[in-house]
Amino acid sequence: MLQLLPSEEDYWQSVSAQLMTLIEPLPPTLRQPLVQVLDNSIHRLLTLWPVWLSSLIPLPTSSRDRLALATLCGGWAAAIRDACLDGELTHLAAPLSRALWRRAWYMFGTLGIDLRLLLELEQRMVAAYRKELAARTATGCWQPAQLRLLTARWVCDRAAGWHAVQRAHLMLAGVLPDHPLTLTLTNALDALILARQLGDDVSDLADDVRAGRAGWLIRLIAEEIWRAEGKATPIEGQRIAGRWLLDTTLRQKVVHIHATLCQYVMQVLQPYTGYIPRLIDLVSSERDVGPMIPTMNLLVLPH
Repeated sequence: MLQLLPSEEDYWQSVSAQLMTLIEPLPPTLRQPLVQVLDNSIHRLLTLWPVWLSSLIPLPTSSRDRLALATLCGGWAAAIRDACLDGELTHLAAPLSRALWRRAWYMFGTLGIDLRLLLELEQRMVAAYRKELAARTATGCWQPAQLRLLTARWVCDRAAGWHAVQRAHLMLAGVLPDHPLTLTLTNALDALILARQLGDDVSDLADDVRAGRAGWLIRLIAEEIWRAEGKATPIEGQRIAGRWLLDTTLRQKVVHIHATLCQYVMQVLQPYTGYIPRLIDLVSSERDVGPMIPTMNLLVLPH
C-alpha cells in the first residue's frame, strides 16, 4: 500500500475537511460511521489524482483543487449509497448521499465539465452494482449465470468514478477524448484497477465466501473448476475456498495475471515517468502485492 507523503496527507485533510461540515449537525451515532466510510484509501487516491496528474497535464491550482473536492464529493456519495444498500449504514444516511451527489454535479458543472460524462459514468457504476447484487447468494451456492456477470469490464465499470476524475482532468486541460495520451491513461487506469481488484479479492476471499459476495476472483476460480469438469454447474462457496486453498497452480496463475497487469501499466506509462513519479510509485506498491498473493489469508479460509 502506497504511503502518502506528509504534503499529500495534508492535502487530503484539507479537502476532506471541507466536507466534514456537512455532517456536523448529525448525531454522533450516525456521524461516526459516515466518517469511517470516507476514511478509505481509495478516496485518498481519487482526491490526489489531479495533483499527481498535474505535473504531466497542468491545471490551474484553483481548478485542480475544485476538481479534487468535486471528485471526493461524488466518491463519498457513492460509498454512502453502497453502504446503505449493503445494510452497513442506516437508511437515515441516504439523504446525505443524495445531497453529496447534487453538490458534486454542481461543482463539476461550474468547472465546465460536460455533465453527460458524469451521467455515462454514473450509469456504468449503477449497472455494475446491480450485477454485483445479482451475483450474491443467500444459500452459499452460485449459479453459473450469476458469476458470468462478473467480467473484467464489470470490474472497471464498478470503478468508473476513478475514470471520472481522470477524464475530467483531461477535459479541463483541453486534451481531447481521442488524443493518444487520453487513450494511454485510460488503458493504464483500467489495468491498474484490475490489478488492485485482484489483490483486494484475494485479501477478502474468506469474508466474501462467508457472506455470499462474488467478485472477479471467485469467477476466475469457478472457471478453473468448470474447465476441469468440462461443464459449468452450480458451485458452492466451500468448493471455491477449497480450490483456492489446495490449488497452488491456480494461485500462481492469479499472481501471473496480477504481474502482467502491473507490467502493462508500467510499460505504457514509461514515457511519462519523469512527470508522474507518484503514479509510478502507486503502481510499484501494487506490484509488490503480487508475491504475497499465494499465501494471503490462507489460514482464515473456510474449509
